[in-house]
Amino acid sequence: MYQIIFGGVFLSDKKLLLKAVLFGTVCGLLVSVILTCIMSVFVMTCGLLPTELTSYIAVCLLSLGAFSGGVITSRITKSAGLVVGLITGFAIFLLITIMGMINSSDSVTLLTLLRFFAVILSGGAGGIVGLRRKERIHIK
Repeated sequence: MYQIIFGGVFLSDKKLLLKAVLFGTVCGLLVSVILTCIMSVFVMTCGLLPTELTSYIAVCLLSLGAFSGGVITSRITKSAGLVVGLITGFAIFLLITIMGMINSSDSVTLLTLLRFFAVILSGGAGGIVGLRRKERIHIK
């Protein structure tokens, strides 16, 4: 029997890959929400920031969440860190963009493109960093 390899993850393990990406995406979004709440407290105590600056800070916080999601996903799969990190980053980007488009009438802007590249690249970097650890995270 031949097994096709997708970025180092055997397709016979696609159930593990799907669980890992879903878990990493949820954890990455949770980290982003927590960081956004911390940033909100900081802004409320120190004063207001310009609107343009808050948009870029939100992109940075989302990138940190995608990084952590990529780390978690690659630690679960224990292989193909770059690929699973990129997939996790893309899933986070899709969810955030869809939710943003549902809640407002804004269209795709240059900031959306910046968010895309920042989240994808940081998710991939997180996937690579996550493989440096030896122990694996087990989910059932």
